[in-house]
Amino acid sequence: MITQKVRPDNGSREGKWVALTIAGILACASVLMPLHQVDSPHSDVFSHQVRITDLHQEELGLIAELKLAHEELRDLHAESGSWPDAQEMASLWIAPFVQDQNWKRKGSHQWQSIGDGIYLGIRQSEQGAASMILDSRQSHADIWLIDAHGFAPTPTLSEESHRHQQGWQQLILSSPSSAHPSHT
Repeated sequence: MITQKVRPDNGSREGKWVALTIAGILACASVLMPLHQVDSPHSDVFSHQVRITDLHQEELGLIAELKLAHEELRDLHAESGSWPDAQEMASLWIAPFVQDQNWKRKGSHQWQSIGDGIYLGIRQSEQGAASMILDSRQSHADIWLIDAHGFAPTPTLSEESHRHQQGWQQLILSSPSSAHPSHT
């Protein structure tokens, strides 16, 4: 009698080859991945600039609100042709101009318009985010900050060169290579 061994066709051989192929791909990827990395160029910021990664949590929350307010300001300006003042922004419930609990927690900033599309928020409490300027005249939000408490705003704050001279720091929102720094 002749006996013949018949293996079942349950896919075990193919499964082993698929698993071996996947393991080989993962091994190659783990070996080659470090060789495929690109160093990002880190340039130094100017003395009147600060990176967003160097800020505290209080400032980051207010900056997020200012970036959203910037978009609202640009839309309102496009619709009406004029820049709204801080009181109008508060009446439209646009943060950070609204005086609510979040406003108190972030420093009770008193917002005012100091020029067309330029808004100054002066911190009133000892705690919270730094005083900030939002310049919405360009397509990107240009935000400046100063950590001093109790300073008096001057009419020259609407000009970038005067902000630098008075100790304000320009916020760099993106990577240094794509940032829009002003070299004043």
